[in-house]
Amino acid sequence: MKLLLATIAAASATATEANPIRRVVSLLQAMQEKIEAEGKRQAKQMDKFICYCKHNTEDLKGSISDGKETIELLASKIEAATNGKAQAEAELAQAKEDRAEAQKTLADAEATREKEAAEFAAESGEMKANIDAMGKAIPAIEKGMGGSFLQVVQNLAANTVSISTEDKSQLEEFLQGATAQGYEPASGQIVGILKQMKET
Repeated sequence: MKLLLATIAAASATATEANPIRRVVSLLQAMQEKIEAEGKRQAKQMDKFICYCKHNTEDLKGSISDGKETIELLASKIEAATNGKAQAEAELAQAKEDRAEAQKTLADAEATREKEAAEFAAESGEMKANIDAMGKAIPAIEKGMGGSFLQVVQNLAANTVSISTEDKSQLEEFLQGATAQGYEPASGQIVGILKQMKET
């Protein structure tokens, strides 16, 4: 069988070699078949491309629309964030100013409190000394110390700052009157005045 096929092929090859027109026609037919096959293949590819373009165009239109919405959304978020940042910066600056003012106020208040505390400590010490002196003077008067008592009371009145000027003048008048007229025991009045001064 192989031999038969080889013989047929050789005979047809001899026949085509012998006739040049036949050869050209065969070539043209082969080219036509090749071109038709290429055209079918290209038509198939073109159909696929058209289908791809139709579907892809719709997808791209959807993506473009989504992209535009995303751009608008992001632009509004950026604007809101920018406004929020500006507001936060303004609030931060105001908070810094308020903090600096509060620290200054606090420092001033601490300085005032320290000054008042020092004044109070000095005044308190003096008042305690005066009260102690009165505490000693009252029992001495009550025991009837006589003339030396007048000297103690005069010294106490002269050194006491917390006694009002009116009380001091009354006490001095009383003591001068007692010295000028000769001392007469009036310890009840003196004790009463001293007790009243001690309480106030």
